[in-house]
Amino acid sequence: MHIWLNLLSTLSRLAVKQGHRQVVILAGEQEWAWQKISPWLNNQPNNIIISTDCPTHINGLRLKTNKPNTLLGYESQNIVFNAHDGLYPDALTAISGTLQAGGLFFLLCPPLKQWPKYSDDFANKRSPFNSHKSPNPVNNCRTINRLIDKATLHGAHIYEQNSEAPSKPAIKFEKDVHKQSNWHTPTELTADQQQVLTDISASFTAKQPFCHVITSDRGRGKSHLVGKLILEHIRTNPDNGINYYICAPTKAASVATYKALNESQQLMNRVNLAFIAPEDVLGTVKENDVIIIDEAASLPMGFLIKCSIGFNKIVFASTTHGYEGTGKGFQIRFFKHLNSPSCHHKPQYHTINTPVRYAQNDPLENWLFDAFCLDSEPSDAPYTNNLASGASTELLSQDRLSNDEGLLKEVFGLLIQAHYQTRPSDLRDILDAPDFKLFGLFSQSQGTRKTLLSVCLISIEGPIFDTENQQDIQQAILKGVRRPKGHLMPQVLSHHLAIKEALNLTGARIVRIATPPNFQNTNLASQLLTQLSEKLRYQGIDYLGSSFANTPDVSAFWSKNGFSIVRVGSKQDGASGTHSAMVLKGLSSLGIALHNKALEIYQSSQNTIQTKDDLSAHENLQLSLFTQHMGSYESAKQILSRCHKFPYPFPKKAHLEFKQQVKAWLEVF
Repeated sequence: MHIWLNLLSTLSRLAVKQGHRQVVILAGEQEWAWQKISPWLNNQPNNIIISTDCPTHINGLRLKTNKPNTLLGYESQNIVFNAHDGLYPDALTAISGTLQAGGLFFLLCPPLKQWPKYSDDFANKRSPFNSHKSPNPVNNCRTINRLIDKATLHGAHIYEQNSEAPSKPAIKFEKDVHKQSNWHTPTELTADQQQVLTDISASFTAKQPFCHVITSDRGRGKSHLVGKLILEHIRTNPDNGINYYICAPTKAASVATYKALNESQQLMNRVNLAFIAPEDVLGTVKENDVIIIDEAASLPMGFLIKCSIGFNKIVFASTTHGYEGTGKGFQIRFFKHLNSPSCHHKPQYHTINTPVRYAQNDPLENWLFDAFCLDSEPSDAPYTNNLASGASTELLSQDRLSNDEGLLKEVFGLLIQAHYQTRPSDLRDILDAPDFKLFGLFSQSQGTRKTLLSVCLISIEGPIFDTENQQDIQQAILKGVRRPKGHLMPQVLSHHLAIKEALNLTGARIVRIATPPNFQNTNLASQLLTQLSEKLRYQGIDYLGSSFANTPDVSAFWSKNGFSIVRVGSKQDGASGTHSAMVLKGLSSLGIALHNKALEIYQSSQNTIQTKDDLSAHENLQLSLFTQHMGSYESAKQILSRCHKFPYPFPKKAHLEFKQQVKAWLEVF
C-alpha cells in the first residue's frame, strides 16, 4: 500500500508544481480501486465523491450524478468519479470544473477491455422503450473507447488491476518533480481580467446606463472578476443609495464572487448587496439598481431578455465552451437579441482567456474538452453559390463519425453553436444510441474533401407495443398512467390528441437541425429536409416531425418545408422561455392520414365554443376519454377554457370530483 501512497503523493506534488490537475484511472473491480485510494483520500481534507457505492469509512462529500448543474460552486482537492455506476458525461465534465490546481481526478472503471461491452446504467436510463429488442442494443462502446484513447493521448495515469504495481513510474515522476519550477495561483488579476475591469469601469464613472457581457471558459476567474467589478462600482459611486444584486442559478455558484467581495469589508459595509434567485428578480430589482447575472447560459432565455430590456445597469457573465454545454448556443442566440433594435442598451462584450484556477495546458481540461468535443467549432468556409448545386444528403453512421475526428468535431461544434441545450451527453447519443441517426448535406467534392453544409439529427420513434401486452401498454399511454421512455411524438399524439393509431406507426423526430452561421439564409436546411424526407419515406418511415420553441421565425421555417403545427403546449419551456410546439409532415399514406387528422384537431382547437354543437367530434371524444380517466387533462383544459360558459374553476390536478363535474356539464350543456 505504501507504493500507492508514494505514487499519489508524487503525482500530487508534480501537479502542485505544474499548477495542473492530474488524471488517475483505476480499471478493475471496485473493491480493489477503493482499497488503493482510500488511504490517500482519508489524509486529504476536501474530497468530492460521485458514487452510489462508496465505502462509508472514506472521507469525502458525496454528490449525485443526475443533477450536474448543482455541482457548480464547489471546490475540491480530490475527485472520485465511479464509472461503474455508469458513464454520465454531463456530471463527469461538470464536476471536473471544481477541482483545484494540484488536485487528483480519480476515474474508477471496469477493466479496459471489458468496459466498452458492459451494460451501462446511464445508457439504459436513456434508451427508449423496446430498445432491448433492437438488433443494435444501447451501449457505450464508441464513447468509452474514445474516452480511453483520449485519456492516453493527454497523459492520464492508467492502472489496471492485474498489471504491474506502479513502482517504476513513481521513480520517473520523482525526477520530474525536481525539474519543475513552482506554479502559483495568481495573487493579482491576470492581464485579461485587468483589461476587462478597466474597460467596464469606464462606464461606471460615466454614470450612464450600461450592459456588459463577460464570457470565458471555466476556470478563468470570471466569478472572481464579477466581485471585483462590484467593488469598483461601489468605490467610484460611494454612498449613492443604489441596491446591488447578484443573480445565479444557485447561491453556491456565486461562492467565488463573495470571496472577492470579502476582500474589502470596509466597502462592503457601506452597500446594500444581496443574492437574489432568478424567480425573484423581475419583481424586486428596480430599473436603476445594479444587477450581475452569473452563469447566465444556465438560465431561461426569456428571463435574460426581460432583464436586458428592463434594467439600466446590468452585467451578464457566462461560460462559452462550458461543461454544461449551453454556452455557445447562449452566445449565438442571446447575442443576436442584444444586438437587435429591441434591446435599447448598446452591449459591450469582453472575453477572459487565461486560466486562473490552474496553469495552461491542464491535462484534465485537455482530456475532457477533447473527448467530448467541448471546444469544437463549425466550419468557417465562405459561402459560394455553387456549393448548393448538386449537394447531396448522406447518412453519417456512428462508425464513420467515430473514425473521422475532423468530421465529428465539425458536426458537434455546429450542434453546440446552433442549439442552446446541446450537452456532453448528446455526444454519447450521437455515437452510441441505436435510435439516433445523423444526416449531413454535403457539397460536391472540391479538392480532397466535401464541404458540410447542414446537419440533421433524428430519433426513430414508434411503434410502441409489447408483444405480450400490446393493448395494456397502449391503453396505459392513452390514460396517462404510463409514459415509456422515448417516443415523444407518438405518445403526445395519442395521449394529448387521442389519436391512438399514432402508437402503431413509425416516425422520425428531428432532434436538431443546424447550418453553419456563414451558410444561413441560403435554403440549405430546406434542401436537406427535402432530401431527407425522400430517404425516410423510401425506408418505410411514416412521418417526420419535431418539437421546438415556438417563435415566428422557426414556425415559418417549418411551414415553408411542408410541416404543420399540430399542437402548442400550454406551459412555457424553462430553457427557451417560449411555448413548445409540435410539427408533423406525413410521408407514407398512413403518415399523411395521421398528419391530416392531427392538423384538423389543432385547427378546430382555435375556434370559440359557445354551445355543445361547437364541439367537434374529436373534442367530444377527448373530453369523454378524460372523464373516463383516459386522455390528457392539459388538452381537456385547453378545450374547456375556450368555452366562456364552463362554470367550474380549473384545479392544478385533475381530481375525480372535477372529472365528474365535466361529465355532468357535458350531459346538460
